[in-house]
Amino acid sequence: MRHAAPSVLIVLLLAFACGGGAAPSAPPAASVDLDPEDPTIVVRPFTAEEIHDEWVPGFRLLMRRSYPENTRLERWTVVAADDEGVDIEYATLADDGTVEGEPTVTRSAWTELRDHASFPASHSTREWVSRATALGAFEGWLYRVEDPNAATVQEFFFVPTLPGAPVHMRILDGEATVFELEQTARLRPDTE
Repeated sequence: MRHAAPSVLIVLLLAFACGGGAAPSAPPAASVDLDPEDPTIVVRPFTAEEIHDEWVPGFRLLMRRSYPENTRLERWTVVAADDEGVDIEYATLADDGTVEGEPTVTRSAWTELRDHASFPASHSTREWVSRATALGAFEGWLYRVEDPNAATVQEFFFVPTLPGAPVHMRILDGEATVFELEQTARLRPDTE
């Protein structure tokens, strides 16, 4: 019986050395954090109030919209905002920055803008990642949404300090990117 104590001690030391020691922790896996108000969707990156506070009159985004066959630049400008929603002017830009065609203005409720990032929990994940973007390097939430009826995956990268549209979005068909939308500039009237 006196030999059993050293054997138990060795087994305990091996257990701590193999699994319970100070080994580096693995990065967090992609998850499906459910929205507390609607468990059929993944938790959204922003509330309607956070978008409302950021998207003030004069707020502008410059966006690059890319397809395999062409790329175009767009300017999104908040022209009016109130407690219910926002009026956004959308303009297509030429390479020299001049407006092509007639800009359009669209009214959206704050909840409508929030709900653009409502992704079904049944085939979506959310993961905290680091990513280089046209605006710079950021940490944020990467949402991956798989189409259950096709081979496509949509990726949306949101930065917590930049409420609203994704900083970067793309659609993948297998390994090929078939669509990409990215912010190239973000301007608030109180920071210009």
